[in-house]
Amino acid sequence: MKMREGVSNISILVLGDEGVGKSSLISTFVSRHFSEQIPKLLTRVHLPPDPLLSDSTTTIVDTHDGDTALQNALSLSASGNKDGKSSSGNESPLSSSTPSPSPSIDIDDKQSAESFLASTVFRNVDAMVLVYDMSREESFNRLEEYWLPLIERCYRGNIPVIIAGNKVDLFVQQQQQTPPSQTTTARSRQQIISLLQRFKFVRQCIKCSAKNVLHVDDIFNKAKVAVIYPIKPLYDLVGERLTPACSRAFTRIFRMFDLDRDGLLSDDELMAFQSKIWGETLVERDVTEWKNALSRHDSIIHRREEASVGSGSQRSEEVIVNDKITLTGFLTIIDIFISQNRLEVPWTALWTLGYDDEMNLHIPESILSSGQNDLDSNNFDPSVWRLNSSEVDFLSSIFYQFRSDGEGMLSAEDLHSIFSVSSTPLPPWGARSKKLLDGCFSLPRIDEEITPPSSLVAGVTFDHEIEEQISADPSPTSLSVSAGGVTISSSPLPSIDVSKTTELDFTVPANVKPLTYLSWMNHWHMFCTLSPSRFRAELFCLGHVGDMPVRSKTHHAAATLPPSISPDGGTQTIFIRALVLGSSDHAKRSIINNLHGIHQECSALNLTHPETSCSVARVMLPKNKDKLETETAVHLIVTEIPSSYPVSEKISLRNKISALLGKQNAAGERVYDVAVLVFDTGDESSWEYAKGIESNLLTENMPRIFIGTRENQRDSLSVCEHQNHCRNMDLEEPLTLSLDEIIEDSSLLRHLVRCTQDESFRSIPHGERHRRLAALKRKCMWFTSVVSVGLVVVFVFRETKKVEKGSWRHYFQRLLPFS
Repeated sequence: MKMREGVSNISILVLGDEGVGKSSLISTFVSRHFSEQIPKLLTRVHLPPDPLLSDSTTTIVDTHDGDTALQNALSLSASGNKDGKSSSGNESPLSSSTPSPSPSIDIDDKQSAESFLASTVFRNVDAMVLVYDMSREESFNRLEEYWLPLIERCYRGNIPVIIAGNKVDLFVQQQQQTPPSQTTTARSRQQIISLLQRFKFVRQCIKCSAKNVLHVDDIFNKAKVAVIYPIKPLYDLVGERLTPACSRAFTRIFRMFDLDRDGLLSDDELMAFQSKIWGETLVERDVTEWKNALSRHDSIIHRREEASVGSGSQRSEEVIVNDKITLTGFLTIIDIFISQNRLEVPWTALWTLGYDDEMNLHIPESILSSGQNDLDSNNFDPSVWRLNSSEVDFLSSIFYQFRSDGEGMLSAEDLHSIFSVSSTPLPPWGARSKKLLDGCFSLPRIDEEITPPSSLVAGVTFDHEIEEQISADPSPTSLSVSAGGVTISSSPLPSIDVSKTTELDFTVPANVKPLTYLSWMNHWHMFCTLSPSRFRAELFCLGHVGDMPVRSKTHHAAATLPPSISPDGGTQTIFIRALVLGSSDHAKRSIINNLHGIHQECSALNLTHPETSCSVARVMLPKNKDKLETETAVHLIVTEIPSSYPVSEKISLRNKISALLGKQNAAGERVYDVAVLVFDTGDESSWEYAKGIESNLLTENMPRIFIGTRENQRDSLSVCEHQNHCRNMDLEEPLTLSLDEIIEDSSLLRHLVRCTQDESFRSIPHGERHRRLAALKRKCMWFTSVVSVGLVVVFVFRETKKVEKGSWRHYFQRLLPFS
């Protein structure tokens, strides 16, 4: 059984009235037999680790007049104020003859802390065993009226308490001598229930007998379990529901094992969960018991809802649909285990799947090291900067699973549902990006939304994005649960209200806009370009685990499509990643706005860091050799390098850009597909800057295009030097644009698409010469192969003729010298 991190020793404090049998319980637990002769107060008992429970040692502390020490601490704290008030401003807890369960003294207050730390009895207490005498009714009454309020005031309910009803043997004798009435028995049971409901930190009430060695082990083992498997991170005792962190964690776990992405757990997926956590296989009977337990629990909740006053509230979500378990049902399973004090089940699942004691998810090192801090290394692998088929399948299935819009878009509420497994349920390319991508080469452009209109501009259509601000009130999710590996008890289920929800204190921002499928995928491709490691960490947090196979027979059709096909009507898709460099930031931003279809003048810029933006455009491109055109979705990912960025001066920055552009790799192994070099046609220094970037950063095999800009049509055009340079390099001549008309010019996008898709486009220096040399080399190799085959045929033919004149035996003797 896995141990809670950081717990090396568990200290258990035993409290109770005098004569209830505190020392006898400790002695019996240690020695395994009852002794009549024991000291009135035992010294500290140190026990070795229990291999069946944990690796921690245990210290049991006996007390005599323990309440006096607690009272003295509270009195000392109360005396710090002349008006009888505590340091927190509340009335002194001892000023009233009727104890109040609401805490008013914090043990962390200065004076009370001094008193507690001065006593070794109360130092570093992890759990408490509160003992009462079952044969004396007044002993039980003292728990609710005195002991538990006192513990609550001193420890603020942060210490788990196990109540031990000792001397059950004497209690049974009394029952036999004077049988109680049914009313008395019911009242006793109700008193225990009332006590548990009032003091939430009480984990369990156990009847025991030190004399008969009955349930003594259970008392101290349950106290240790309460420390090893804490309830507070899992369950809100006041609200009686799973904590938001627990809900997020198990929602993610549900997604991990929902392999067909239908929002339900089938029997096979439930068995996969069981096998992953406990290494055992569920049988059909166990699965049936799970579902029966859920159905019984669900019927109890529904009857409550129907019987509730003013039953205008909606019926809670179903726990089983089509004989499969829903998310609500899965959370209900966890809720059931918690209510049964079987906290080892949810904690084992959490620890196995990478969560710590504070419900934080630990990202595997293999994901964190993917593409991170290795731009300068010789082992730079550009393939990790692109989505693989498994990641595309996962993101596609997530889109179709969560979209609620009939028109095929993810609304702001849908995005909130997708990212609800995160503490901040927002996409990583929005407001979270600055902190999330801190230290990366580039950051996403978030100063304005890239939401181009859907108007047709010279044969180019930009993917439509709804610009309405949507105020979303996230719908609550029903919470409650039980987990596998252990058979659910067949006894009546606890009456936990699954309709109670875990409400997150979070409102969807109004600027979170709906996304089409292409835009959804486009943002993820951009995010992977910004940081592969953080991209994959984000997918891991959403529930993507690469080593878990997907059942294709029930998988959504869209999720099985190759990356080059869009589920939106089977549209062909291409990806263009461009790096824009130049001395004029205004010209570069105007060009980027043109590529994204933003038809507005760009404002003054003051960039100090590279920025990346993305959009989707639809263009008509030839589909085959017959030049038949078809609509193609172009995913544009553009990174702008500001002129103030010290590219040429700092070697480390130059090496990073060189690695992204493929300077240290062979042809085709690069992150960006093309470099866009921008210069001012009327500024010689601007042209020299562009040429310097080309010679210092670009490899010989890196595609590039030159874009010349001018302020308006009337500016003189000096292109001789630019044209000569491109002709000498066997490149396409620079495309010249007027900045005052660039808003309505679509030639740039077509020029960029041709650069990456048209083999005849001259974007690589001396590309035609290289192609001719490669073709000549292939012809030479073909000719050499033909000649070689001909010589072999002639040789075999001649040798065959010789064999006809002699025998095969003589032939082989002549060929083999050792024969």
